[in-house]
Amino acid sequence: MLTHYLTLGLLPDASDEEIRDHYLQLVKRHTPEKDPERFRQITEAYEAIKDVRNRVKGKVFGGLTIRDYESALLSLAKAREIKRRRVGLQELFQAEK
Repeated sequence: MLTHYLTLGLLPDASDEEIRDHYLQLVKRHTPEKDPERFRQITEAYEAIKDVRNRVKGKVFGGLTIRDYESALLSLAKAREIKRRRVGLQELFQAEK
């Protein structure tokens, strides 16, 4: 269930309106022609949490669907989009400590 929220870039207490807005923004950015795999992940996440009934069902029964913890961790890792950024010298020096 957490992976769906991470995929859409939301907190678990997001409202229906916030979920829909984030979904529409992501679908505009990741169209099926440009990035079909990411589009599929975004659509699956939205379908899973788009209304209150699905969210409650996921919270109650969500832990029972994934038995393999390794695949659960992999799905969590794939949920977030990787953002590249430049690292400053200050950050590099702090990482050495």
